[in-house]
Amino acid sequence: MASPTTRLQGTCHIFLAMEVGLAIDLAQAEAVLRGAGRIRLPLSRNPGGIDWSSAPLRLEQEAPPIDLEGHRVQPVVQVSLYDFGAVSLAYRIPFSADAEGLSQLSGSAASHPALQADARARVAAILQSIGAAVQRPCMREGIEDYLVFVVHREPSPEGVPASMALGEATVAGILRAEPRRLSDQEVRDSVSATVSYGPDDAAIIDWNASLVMDAEPQATLDVLEFANVELLEYRLLDEQLDASLEEAQRTLMRRRSATAGWRAAHRDLERLADLQMDAALLYEEISNALKLLGDQFLARLYRAASRRMHLDEWERSTLRKLETLDSIHDKLAAEQGTRRAEMLEWIIILLIGAEIVFSLVSFLKP
Repeated sequence: MASPTTRLQGTCHIFLAMEVGLAIDLAQAEAVLRGAGRIRLPLSRNPGGIDWSSAPLRLEQEAPPIDLEGHRVQPVVQVSLYDFGAVSLAYRIPFSADAEGLSQLSGSAASHPALQADARARVAAILQSIGAAVQRPCMREGIEDYLVFVVHREPSPEGVPASMALGEATVAGILRAEPRRLSDQEVRDSVSATVSYGPDDAAIIDWNASLVMDAEPQATLDVLEFANVELLEYRLLDEQLDASLEEAQRTLMRRRSATAGWRAAHRDLERLADLQMDAALLYEEISNALKLLGDQFLARLYRAASRRMHLDEWERSTLRKLETLDSIHDKLAAEQGTRRAEMLEWIIILLIGAEIVFSLVSFLKP
């Protein structure tokens, strides 16, 4: 078992995800961006069954010379554009450090101001380049970050899990960015989501970072990067649905005040329908973007990442709010239909009354 003072070598991958609009026309963006191309997950283990509904567009750009805890960012940053309006940037930092050094690197890399400033400037430049390829462009302030430490190590003896060979307490300190010793309970929780394909590899997934020991980690990195993008989209979709529900509540208040006219009521219904449609379409695009049912290892990896990032809880919350918004829209539509029916009844009554009056006038006329 490795001791806390053992120097570990590898690469820290820093994923920064941002929202830039409602959708991105990847074919149009690819025609504009030089060196861009669609990505495919490597088929190195279980071939078949891996599918993107719309493969992300990836390009490489020069990275700035940023130092983190004495480690220099590699001069290349990968930028991935997703058709549902998200952009993910991947910075890489080679390291050779002990567990305490990696814990410090983990703490400083998360939400690092220089990296986030570079990411925002880079994405803003890309948006300006692709222009009309982005539908409803709006670069959000929020950035979702995630770290993956890929550790290069010698194969462990047959039957010894890679996480045990490195030491669970050491791994937990790196994943939780904590140089101090953690409690046994905290250690167990931190390393509870471990996925392995063979005896010499492992992906240990936590909510803030993952540690990967694998000679061919690219497919694992792609899945974890997508999970981070998915978390960003669920967070933003949750905020969007909260705002939609508040607007729906204000609409109900206006309707009950009896001050809203027919045209205003129609506009309210159209607005709610648009909000409902945008949220539902984004949810479907996120949910169906990546299919991993044919590759059991990557499917287990994705499920483990989903649990640690609480994606299932975000999804359930999204579905509840979509159902609530749908219910409010149906109630408003039913109320408007009832008012329209009442108005038609009054018009019919008035017409009948007018006809009776005209008949009486004609009858009484000398």
